[in-house]
Amino acid sequence: MRKINLLIISIIFIGSILTSCEKEELSGTVRYEVTSSPNGFDITYQNSSGNTEQATITSDSWSISFEGNQGDFVYISAQADNENANISAKIYYQGEIIEQATSSGSYVIATASGSLP
Repeated sequence: MRKINLLIISIIFIGSILTSCEKEELSGTVRYEVTSSPNGFDITYQNSSGNTEQATITSDSWSISFEGNQGDFVYISAQADNENANISAKIYYQGEIIEQATSSGSYVIATASGSLP
């Protein structure tokens, strides 16, 4: 009986150690940023819920911020609405650029994607 009690106590002790060592999920602010010259571009991006959104932007810049978790997939794609355009798409996580893309030309596309570190 003593061996069984010792075995049960050992299992509980080891289980508590393993659950206390689980990796804590890290989160932080994600910001997508697009700039274009001349004005006007279309965007497609992965939002905070993991869904895809699209919008037409008539100005020369656009940005959005939301909370993301380590390992989340992030994606922003922008297409210039003009000839001879320059367009840039950037993804920031916790204030630092983690992915970026730039394109120049007529109706060009810049796409940045990845997973949050």
